[in-house]
Amino acid sequence: MSGRTTADQPGRIATPRPTVHLVRAVVLTVITGTVVALLHRVELIVFVTPFAVWAGLGWWRMRTVRGDTDEHIATDRLRVGDIADYTVSTPRDESIVTVHLPRPPRCEIDPAHGTVVGVGAATVRIRPLRWGRHALKPDVVTVSDPWGTWTAVWRPGTASLTVAPTVEAPGGSDVIPHPAGLAGVHLSRTRGEGGELAEIRPYLVGDRLNRINWRVSSRTRSLHTNATMADRDTEVLIVIDTLDDLSTELPGEHDHDATPASSIDIAVSAAATIADHYLGLGDRVGLHDLGQVVGPVRAGSGTRQRALIMERLALGQAERAGQGGQVRPIGRIRTGTLVLCCTPLLSPEVIDELLRLLHRGATVLVIDTLPTQLGRLASETTPHRWRDRRESRLRGGRFWSEAWALRRIGRKRTVDGLSQVGVAVVPWQGIASLGQVVTELAARRTLPRRIRG
Repeated sequence: MSGRTTADQPGRIATPRPTVHLVRAVVLTVITGTVVALLHRVELIVFVTPFAVWAGLGWWRMRTVRGDTDEHIATDRLRVGDIADYTVSTPRDESIVTVHLPRPPRCEIDPAHGTVVGVGAATVRIRPLRWGRHALKPDVVTVSDPWGTWTAVWRPGTASLTVAPTVEAPGGSDVIPHPAGLAGVHLSRTRGEGGELAEIRPYLVGDRLNRINWRVSSRTRSLHTNATMADRDTEVLIVIDTLDDLSTELPGEHDHDATPASSIDIAVSAAATIADHYLGLGDRVGLHDLGQVVGPVRAGSGTRQRALIMERLALGQAERAGQGGQVRPIGRIRTGTLVLCCTPLLSPEVIDELLRLLHRGATVLVIDTLPTQLGRLASETTPHRWRDRRESRLRGGRFWSEAWALRRIGRKRTVDGLSQVGVAVVPWQGIASLGQVVTELAARRTLPRRIRG
């Protein structure tokens, strides 16, 4: 995602305050001057002169300080894994700047502790590991004089980063075939009014006279007509399920891990990859979120549509993911639309929405986003001592894997039921894993189908 440089945000630092060293120098100068004036100890002037000169210059430097401080982000729009520089600078190049930036969740920062000291400017490098908006909340910024005579503080505002999901390399254009439409480089498989010749067949009652093929008719001595493909596009609708956010670890346990560890991370990464693939081949692609995390995008094609979908995914409110709620239904769709739904298949409302799309004439493919490690039983060594067995049995979350294993067994009935009605379920293993399934779905489209209004 192409980054852009944000405008500097100037801030007004607080009034500089003298340091303890400057106060001590002033106090020492005053006391020594009083002693010289009262006791006429002129030799003390030689002792106090360096302190008096340093205190005078320090006081003058403190009075001439300019109070402008700039907060600057090299790029506020980037992809997962890219690096953004957060910089705080001052007009005085010799000033010492100290910045402390607490590490945002699912981000890496350099240095790891988040505290940087620089001359004139201080920079912290941020590497987001998750899509969405990331808030940067730096602590108080300290600006001090290199002579150690004054110090000032500034409270910067909250900055933000807009992070788009990564797009996996789809490979060649034949990795996953096109839907049956004319928006891309492949032809329609639907017979109808159009300009592309499908076949030459015998004339039937009701065929248009202007489509009679006179050359074939004169040779065969019977009327033949030209059958054409429909000039109607087939849209691709990507649906993501953000109602449930399922992860293999506790929140924040693997904040330094860039691998998608939750169902929503997998869904967003899959949606970005699929959209990039189909839009790159010229198809019409739309986006819909069954939850309230990502806003919908109407179907479109071209570079602008790709940027719009990536922008909506990047602006998703990841903190609202997994809060449940009602399903946001999909509006009217065209018959033959290819629907790719990224969902863990745990909500009955989502399954009902998929069946409704199927009955309306859509071709539905479910991409299973449930993490593969969730519910996988791990072999554990049974403790021998009775005290260890008791502590192991009382440990929280002991039967978590067993519970999810039972949940997977129950979910298998849902997957089998969807397969019986023509809805394929494929785990997300990259876009290449969808090729054979989409081919089978495209072949089914030529079969008779009952469509309910």
